[in-house]
Amino acid sequence: MVQILMARRPERVTRVVLTSCDSFERFFPPLFRPLTALARVPGSMWPLAQALRLRALHRLPMALGWVAKRPIPQEITDSYLGPARTDRGVRRDLRRFLRGVHRRHTLAAAKAFPTYRRPVLLVWAQEDRLFPVSLARRLERLLPDAELRLVPDSYTFIPEDQPTVLADLVIDFTRSGRVT
Repeated sequence: MVQILMARRPERVTRVVLTSCDSFERFFPPLFRPLTALARVPGSMWPLAQALRLRALHRLPMALGWVAKRPIPQEITDSYLGPARTDRGVRRDLRRFLRGVHRRHTLAAAKAFPTYRRPVLLVWAQEDRLFPVSLARRLERLLPDAELRLVPDSYTFIPEDQPTVLADLVIDFTRSGRVT
C-alpha cells in the first residue's frame, strides 16, 4: 500500500498519484467490511470466488456495481476475478489480505503525512460511493504538497470509467510535478 510506504519510507517515493482509495478510517469501506469476517471462515474464499462466476452478480454494489459506473468489459472482469477461481495460492493470499485489513494501518499512515514533502496528485472520483470526496479533501489538507483533481462521471475505478482523463492527469503531473 503506497500510503504506508509514504509514511514509513518517504525517501523511496518521489512523486505519488493516489486515485480514490482506502484512507483514514475507510479501510475497508463499510460495504466491503463483511469480507473481513468471511475471510476468517476456513475455506470461504473458494465459494466466494465461484459465486462471482455469475455475471449477474457483477453489477451488485457488493461486487463491482459501486466501483465502476458502467459495466466493465467481461475480459477485464475475468482478469480481476478469474485467478481466485482457479489458483489456490491466490485465494490463500486474498484470505490473508482480507484478514489483515484494519483501519489502524491507514490511520497510522495519515499521521505521518504532514512530514511527506513531495508532490502528490489526488485524482478522486467526484461520484465515488465508497470513498467520498471528503476523504480526498482530508488527504489534501494533510499532505503539504498535494493537489486534488476531481474526475466527473466516475466511481472508484477511475482507470475503468475515465482512463483517458486519468492518463492525461498522470502525464501532466509526471512531466511538470504539477497539474496544469
